[in-house]
Amino acid sequence: MGRPDRGTDERRSNFQQYNSTYRPAPVQQAYFEQDYRDVVNLLNEKILNFIRLNPKLRSHIFNRKRFVENKTDGIYFNLIEFSEAYRTRFVEPDFEAYCLKFMALLKPLLLDFTREIGFDGNSYRYYFRLGGKTFDKGQNIMVEDSGKSME
Repeated sequence: MGRPDRGTDERRSNFQQYNSTYRPAPVQQAYFEQDYRDVVNLLNEKILNFIRLNPKLRSHIFNRKRFVENKTDGIYFNLIEFSEAYRTRFVEPDFEAYCLKFMALLKPLLLDFTREIGFDGNSYRYYFRLGGKTFDKGQNIMVEDSGKSME
């Protein structure tokens, strides 16, 4: 509803006049540039939800919050949180191969996250720990305009 003292035609002409004369000011530089540090907690929650929704992982991880920790310098995985049976069967026979498979499992999640936060690409660093063993590796995630990813 409009103002009762103006008719419909008068309101329409005022709107058209405003629309024809209004020109937004050009933006030289974004007033806010998002930094990765602003979204670290969001990625941590997404990874925790991914684990919660994956029944195979969920049933073998005792404490999800201690299993994954996301910091600005990388994503840390504490594989000691897996059950003993799971570690013996999958992780310990070939630690590095398991870590690479786990990185491949998380790649679609990171691609969607990178797209969601509005980045064209990002480099993620993984740190895996199991007792005295450690494995760290980086992964670049690029978002193409067509919606497909490239590595």
